[in-house]
Amino acid sequence: MSKPAAAEKPEKPYHHGNLKSVLARAALKLVGETGLGAFNLREVARRAGVSHNAPYRHFKKKEDIFAALATEGFRQWNERLQAALQQGSDPADQLRAASRAYLRFAFENPARFNVMFHSEFDRETYGEYVAAYTASLSLLSQLMTACGALGAESAEVTGDLVWTGVHGITELGLAKRLREGNVELLEELADAAIDSLLRGMPKTLRRTRTSKA
Repeated sequence: MSKPAAAEKPEKPYHHGNLKSVLARAALKLVGETGLGAFNLREVARRAGVSHNAPYRHFKKKEDIFAALATEGFRQWNERLQAALQQGSDPADQLRAASRAYLRFAFENPARFNVMFHSEFDRETYGEYVAAYTASLSLLSQLMTACGALGAESAEVTGDLVWTGVHGITELGLAKRLREGNVELLEELADAAIDSLLRGMPKTLRRTRTSKA
């Protein structure tokens, strides 16, 4: 009687040269299930099906993987923002579309959003992260300049206020403390916030400049 064929063992992910991406996916899933507080590289390795030393080929410490996940998050969001800016030619409509894209991105990627804004790592020491984050600010600043031709300083202030408002709505929505976390209702609220900001911004900026004088 012939012996039954032994079950074929699956190849380890890193045999294909994709260890870094496999670890990133495992890390993101871990964050989604347990949050940032319980995060550790040994558990990431276990979930990825590799030895506990394998992650150190790409990530020397957990801050490194946080930075990588956050960097990719901002790159993805920048793509969403660029796509939103192609919707129509009116800058105010583009800003509303960008705000909605921000909300949608967060609700579709809550774990990555959590890493982007709540993980702890020295952001200034990761050049790729700085570039991705700065690109987000630049896109928003360009849009705000188009919304009123307010000048570089005005655009920066306006951009900060827009981001603060939409980010706050997003965070509270994710926590289901605002509109019960209903994305469509949150988008309507974001639109209202944008409209209110655009109507009141010239006066607000004049007060800001006067206080600095």
